[in-house]
Amino acid sequence: MNKEETKIMSYLSDNLGYGGNILEMSKGINKKYKPAYYPNIYNTAKRLEKIGIITIESEGNNKLIRLNIENPLSTYYISEAENYKNQKISMSKETLSNILNLTQEFDIFSICSLDAEKCHKINRLELLILTRNHDGNNELIKSLLKIESNYNLKIDPIILTLTEFIKIMKTDELDLIKDLILNKNILYNSDGFWELIKQHKIDAKYKKFNKFPQDITRDELAYNYNRLGYQLNENIKSNNKITIEPIIFSMSINEEIRIRYGAIILLYKNIEKINLAYLYYIYKRYDNLGKLKGILLSLANLINIRHNNEIEYYINLILDKPDIYDIKLIKKYAELYD
Repeated sequence: MNKEETKIMSYLSDNLGYGGNILEMSKGINKKYKPAYYPNIYNTAKRLEKIGIITIESEGNNKLIRLNIENPLSTYYISEAENYKNQKISMSKETLSNILNLTQEFDIFSICSLDAEKCHKINRLELLILTRNHDGNNELIKSLLKIESNYNLKIDPIILTLTEFIKIMKTDELDLIKDLILNKNILYNSDGFWELIKQHKIDAKYKKFNKFPQDITRDELAYNYNRLGYQLNENIKSNNKITIEPIIFSMSINEEIRIRYGAIILLYKNIEKINLAYLYYIYKRYDNLGKLKGILLSLANLINIRHNNEIEYYINLILDKPDIYDIKLIKKYAELYD
């Protein structure tokens, strides 16, 4: 591929195959893969359309560009773009090799590095790890912690099953992952990742979260913990739907005690729906694992928790000193808002 083709395919990769109109795409490419000039991008896009790599569809006055994922040749082009992007990652070969070696030990479908350039500057590595099940999570996280220790960097893993990933990408709820996936580098099994995108018709035409969990507004928070089962007596208006894991984190760092303790109640009420691996990622990413350990210790004291083995694992995994919660107050809130 020539330079313009590589830039277009890299941009389409970032956006899960959806490029928007040519002007938007030109601006996006120039911002990340500069330089990019509209005439060059336009002419290259028309050439890629002619050989079936992309489609250009009319929508009103707009001409929208998409990856023609049904064309097998497109898979080759997008894989070349992934290779180009990976050459730009500031990650040591030893670190990358150790991460890729995990695919031989565990049932890993694909691995993506998220927001690599930004995270490298603060000595962090964010990984989206897609697995077929959560059976190996315990040992997988231990292996990542070992790599983290050996190479003196922070590794924040988001471990999702294929089913969980598809559900997140298809839901109308706002989610951190849906933002982060737009700045990814596929480190392992690019073909499998794109086949998943193709099979489930996933693209980037969705509303973006565009904020950190700690920046969720009070109105957004109230709307969501009420709809998720922690119904405080307050005036609420319809607002953005946000997935439960960021809501629990945002509640747990709130200054108001009813909301802060409500994070434990919401977790208790939704324990069968919660992805504890994702919750672990959020608290680890924002250096707040002591708070999560305190929440899980409190949760373990409540009766009829079916997932005690998994909860116990994360309690033992987290070495940070736990935050202390009042068990009597937790039980009081559990009775009030059950």
